[in-house]
Amino acid sequence: MRSNEYLNYCCLLLVLLFFNSGCNKKLHKILVKSQEDLVAIGEFQEVNQNKQSCTDPLNYIPIDPDLYPVRYIRVNFHFMDNENAEYNFGPEDGRKYMRYLLQNANDRLIENFAMNLPVGNETPNHNPRYQYVLTPSQGENDDAFYHHYDNDHCFFVNKGRNKNNYSREVIDKYKIGEDSILNIFIIPHHPDSLATGRHRAHRTGIALGNGLKIAGLAEKREEPWKFATLLNHEIGHFFSLKHSWTKHDGCDDTPPHPNCWHPDGTEKCPDPVSNNLMDYNSSQMAITPCQLGRVHKSIAMLNSTTRKVVRPDWCIKDHTKIYKINRDTIWAGAIDLNKDLLITTGNSLTIKCRLSMPSGGKIIVEPGATLHLDGCKLHNDCGYDWEGIQVLKNKNQSGKIVYTGTVKIENADDRQS
Repeated sequence: MRSNEYLNYCCLLLVLLFFNSGCNKKLHKILVKSQEDLVAIGEFQEVNQNKQSCTDPLNYIPIDPDLYPVRYIRVNFHFMDNENAEYNFGPEDGRKYMRYLLQNANDRLIENFAMNLPVGNETPNHNPRYQYVLTPSQGENDDAFYHHYDNDHCFFVNKGRNKNNYSREVIDKYKIGEDSILNIFIIPHHPDSLATGRHRAHRTGIALGNGLKIAGLAEKREEPWKFATLLNHEIGHFFSLKHSWTKHDGCDDTPPHPNCWHPDGTEKCPDPVSNNLMDYNSSQMAITPCQLGRVHKSIAMLNSTTRKVVRPDWCIKDHTKIYKINRDTIWAGAIDLNKDLLITTGNSLTIKCRLSMPSGGKIIVEPGATLHLDGCKLHNDCGYDWEGIQVLKNKNQSGKIVYTGTVKIENADDRQS
């Protein structure tokens, strides 16, 4: 090999070695899987904590679909009738009717109209990010529809000395999977009440714990879609929503009003009237951001009645996705994540409440990124192992963990990752 060729070969080899070394900068990984690990490598800061953020519904508005994938509410249906099966749907027509009604209720949730009131408002109408799913028990030949023939519990009475609308007797007697399924009872009005002419077979319902009672469907036999918003309204109560025509529903974006069913040309009920789900009106098709925040806050509350009926999809890891923090971010409400979490170089994430990581999931803090744990709790809600926090370090910089107050780290696998 001539000297010039040898020189060129050496130069090429040096260039290849330079680029190869540049593309393979070695990253060191520091693992944090316990409070002890956190104290050993984290930086403690004395900062006043504002734990009220964890209870503020505005911190739970489901704007980001990756943080708030659709939550599925498990439901079943019970048809109450007397022993002669005279007053409610039969098995086949009842199933057909309620399947259509349930689908229509889901569709109406997704549609979520803009608010009519106040006139000229610009209230956002977000996707509610929750839906209902029929959920059988573990029994044989179970399709989540049940028919009960019981003369003592077959009617809905909401007036007079025998009223039972607030009674849970029928729910407690016939509930199925109530710890994890919302039981919905379709109950006819009492025929004696209807016979007096003073009582109408009106659409009505009531939420009682993990059970709902709904009346008026069997007598009217109107198109199922006409009752879909009644179901959404009652499930709204189940999720802590209050009637929104008052000043006391906990939401500033639901203005008080006279609660008109529809415009009637009078000064009291001009056009437009409210179309909010939690009012009594002919639409019930609008849900405000604050109301959605209240729904998702109730879902995020550990051990709550509402959380127990939500399918816990957050416990299992979605291996196809990773949630990236690409700007300085604060999570001021509880989060249930179903994927790995990556805080990218130059950015920070502050966790102020609770974060549930999926089974086998991990939090990765890139070099030059910061994770601030502000008196929060990291865990897997179903008790599965997750892989903890990986703080990455290269030759020039390291990821950083800052912590404030008491931080809890639970269910992190203590084996090497």
